[in-house]
Amino acid sequence: MKTLYLMCGMPFSGKTTLAQSIAKYLHAPYISLDDINEFRGLFGGDGIPVEEWEKTHSIAIQQLQNLMLSQQDIVLDDTSCFRWLRDRYRDFSIKYNYETILIYLDVPVSEIHSRTEENDKTQDRRGVRQEIVSEMAKMFELPQSDETVIKYGPN
Repeated sequence: MKTLYLMCGMPFSGKTTLAQSIAKYLHAPYISLDDINEFRGLFGGDGIPVEEWEKTHSIAIQQLQNLMLSQQDIVLDDTSCFRWLRDRYRDFSIKYNYETILIYLDVPVSEIHSRTEENDKTQDRRGVRQEIVSEMAKMFELPQSDETVIKYGPN
């Protein structure tokens, strides 16, 4: 059975770095919702309307479908902050006989704020507005015991 590795975590938690490392190690395709948004001229750090996020997720599902037909492990890079969204990807994957493993980066919100503040100074990458981080922290639905999860801490 092939595997969909579904990233989960706050912005600036290290998801993309870890996702790209996993994809490289497994020689697996990598799908990034940030990359899809960038191609569409959108940036999540500025805030994106729900309708636009839904379009981005639809594009990701289309990409997943194409890759799943070729039976490859896949790494999907997103915040996966809502249970219903993780369930959507899991349900979709089952249709193609894929196992889904959630890779959760458990980084305290205080550390996320520190990282975004440091990035505001260094401009190493495009930033995320603090109000976006704070709002996501309030809404974020942690992985539950019935989800297959690999958990990473800040170190």
